[in-house]
Amino acid sequence: MKFQKYLVFLFSFIFLTTVFSREESKIKGLSFVGSSSPISKADVLPLIDMKANWVTLMPYGFIGGDGKVNFNTKWQWWGEKAEGVKKTVILCQEDSLKIMLKPQVWMMRSYTGDYSLTTEKEWVNFENSYRDFILTFLEIAIEYDVEMFCIGTEWREFVKARPVFWDQLIKTIRTKYTGVITYAANWDDYQSVPFWQKVDLIGVNGYFPISYSKDPSLKELILGWDHHRKELGNYSKKHDRKILFTEIGYRSMLGGTIKPWDHNTRAKYSETIQDRAYKALFNVLWKESWFKGMFIWKWYHDHENQGGKGDLDFTPQNKPAEKTIRSF
Repeated sequence: MKFQKYLVFLFSFIFLTTVFSREESKIKGLSFVGSSSPISKADVLPLIDMKANWVTLMPYGFIGGDGKVNFNTKWQWWGEKAEGVKKTVILCQEDSLKIMLKPQVWMMRSYTGDYSLTTEKEWVNFENSYRDFILTFLEIAIEYDVEMFCIGTEWREFVKARPVFWDQLIKTIRTKYTGVITYAANWDDYQSVPFWQKVDLIGVNGYFPISYSKDPSLKELILGWDHHRKELGNYSKKHDRKILFTEIGYRSMLGGTIKPWDHNTRAKYSETIQDRAYKALFNVLWKESWFKGMFIWKWYHDHENQGGKGDLDFTPQNKPAEKTIRSF
């Protein structure tokens, strides 16, 4: 009888330890938007209060008229440039936050995934500048022992057209950097990325449509994840890589779960939709062993003055979703 009780205790201990370890290993991240001016310790404390253990920092580049990626320019925000990234890394590390550095190219009037060129000369010109952009911030990741580096975001046509470039870029990064490497594919093209075996995590910007109605119930949103959950799980198993949501977010408005990626449409404010969407997300995916975690899009400095009632943006700051995210 004593032996049976011992076995019950032992198996219970092993089970709980496994569950606890799995939970602790999840990435609980926030996408920390670069600020227009220098930040301080006070701007990092709300991240800690959210129970986050990771942040994404996103230095931006822009494609100029010369067909090159322009970055570290004098007209960019402080937090988008190398100077601001270094300072923000230090502030976050002082509070034991792990960091994913995610250099990202922003296109003002079009979608990055559609970007394509016609001639070899154009491609080489662009690729040389993109390599410089990525390796500039890789050096910062190396210098400050940043834990994860993202090599690109939503480059559907670029990835399809220039596989040799991406293979060479990954190889170059591997020779310099010992941290975790990922790539942020969009939700609708992650299955066409050819180099998942060469990086450590399958990165997905998880803006999956999860409802057809503007004001869905929590049950509808949970059901809306079912197909995506199965596909993601099968894909993770196929490639023997865990999946990380390099971005995931919902705007606080009616219809915010129909096309979650849409950052232009305006609709009636609804903090409830945003909150339900996060509850569904955590309820469906958080327990999955293949799911490494997420970086919530997005979080601003000067927390007290961000988000709040009437704000249609993705940020959960000062809205009910903030409490929901913290609780999970």
